[in-house]
Amino acid sequence: MQELVEDAYMNGYNWDAFLNVYLKYNAPEILDVFESDPEAGMYSSYTEEVTEDNKALAQKLADIIEHLIENEQEIYDFLEQYGEEIEWD
Repeated sequence: MQELVEDAYMNGYNWDAFLNVYLKYNAPEILDVFESDPEAGMYSSYTEEVTEDNKALAQKLADIIEHLIENEQEIYDFLEQYGEEIEWD
């Protein structure tokens, strides 16, 4: 990722920055419900309100992350198109 965007050294804060923009275009409903709390070595997301709908959104977020990890090229393609919008750490 850093070969495409110099500031994209991927720590928890930069995964948060990447996912905020990725979700904005691909699943904005997740951003409406979940907050993130990244650290240098991890990404985490949470919601204060546990409902069936929010559980479904949590699963959708997990599925998106898993999909991105299993399909690296999608990450690279997204970076090439939207890398300028991401507020890297």
